[in-house]
Amino acid sequence: MLKNKAPFSELELAVIFGENNLHNINEGFNASGVVIDTRILEPGNIFAALKGENIDGHDLIEQAFNSGASACIIEKDYLEEITGKFPNKSFIVTNDNIEALGRLANHHRRRFEYPVICVGGANGKTTTKEMIAAVLSEEFKVLKTYGNYNNKIGVPLMLLQMLDEYDIAILEIGTNTPGEIYDLSNIVEPTHALITNIGKEHLEFLIDLDGVELEETYLFAKVRSDGFAFVNYDDVRLKLYGHVLGRFMTYGTNEHAQFRCEYTLNDELNPVVTVMKIEGNYTVNMQTVGYASALNAIAAIAVGDYFGVGGDKIIKSLENFEPLEGSSGYGRMALSEINGIRIINDTYNANPDSMSAALKNLEMIKIKGRKYAVLGDMRELGIAAPQEHYNIIEIGLSVSDKVLVTGDEMIAASKRFNSDKLMTFSSNEIIAEYLKNNLLPGDCVLVKGSRGMKMEEVIINLKQI
Repeated sequence: MLKNKAPFSELELAVIFGENNLHNINEGFNASGVVIDTRILEPGNIFAALKGENIDGHDLIEQAFNSGASACIIEKDYLEEITGKFPNKSFIVTNDNIEALGRLANHHRRRFEYPVICVGGANGKTTTKEMIAAVLSEEFKVLKTYGNYNNKIGVPLMLLQMLDEYDIAILEIGTNTPGEIYDLSNIVEPTHALITNIGKEHLEFLIDLDGVELEETYLFAKVRSDGFAFVNYDDVRLKLYGHVLGRFMTYGTNEHAQFRCEYTLNDELNPVVTVMKIEGNYTVNMQTVGYASALNAIAAIAVGDYFGVGGDKIIKSLENFEPLEGSSGYGRMALSEINGIRIINDTYNANPDSMSAALKNLEMIKIKGRKYAVLGDMRELGIAAPQEHYNIIEIGLSVSDKVLVTGDEMIAASKRFNSDKLMTFSSNEIIAEYLKNNLLPGDCVLVKGSRGMKMEEVIINLKQI
């Protein structure tokens, strides 16, 4: 969890929540910082008691005050019980503590005039955000989203990190339910917005591509009136928004994009991106893997160019940018080698579009041996799940020598095929054991699935070869 020192006075809290919702918060009251975790709480912090799957923050009020909390945010249903126990303590009473956290964050965000760039989209948000941060850090002091702090809790906590010392903030926002982008955009009030693409994400709730488009493009709608949008002209849905936005730049490989780039992939699947500018082209040789990362880089280059970062600094930042790999072993198109066996670790998450992209990379990589696709379930697809899993297996069989699948949806879809190239497994451990006994130097393995499938376990076991 992230600490912060965002200050709030009694007057500010009264403006945000109304005086009637403040208990024992009087003139002269001042708080410093807002936290949701008592383990990092420091004296003077406001503690927001959030209700989670495993713990209810309202059960930690005593601990919060013992650690020096200046006030606690509680929901109305708990008011009588908690204030009865702590009659002399300070409270902010709300209908929804997550919504209250957002209101505090929005108030703090409005204290700053520097650009706030918001990155959304179905795929590539995190890598694009990281690349933009790398490029802009060549010229500016940048605040960027930490880890996966891109939801209704994470985004407010990131906004509370805003300080005068920064020049630019780059925040990632995600969604899995209708209206979440709308709510987050209202909290962030971005000055600049970039949507990576419209793809098949969270179809359980967003239903189809029309639903995804409606959800994601709330971000464009909520850019400040004097703000600016970066429009991916390679996306058939997003390119149309250039006709309705006020201030914007189109970017991409399309010849009609205002900021145009081209790219190729070398034998190691590393993108080589060429920036096409009137004053002269320049080339960026990436360390990342796959064509999707090339598209992420093009977005970052466009943003960097808009903010005045020179080509030489853009080249430096992106040529030093390394594929993202989590401390727990998951990765985003991270390429490695184990005893002569190539491993494509794309285990961070999966939806139909990112799965198709990963399989395309497996098809394109040049190796001497066989190609294995190890695929786990894609979550949150709703009624689209059976067909989407079938489609992915079909693609996998067309580009691989062996397709190894696990998870209820993948196994169910596999029953519609009759191929000796397709194998089903009940666990990641058994997949790893099979691979250990069958892989040879020169082979390549792609491992991918939704976060809940923990497909990185396959790679962790493989490293014990």
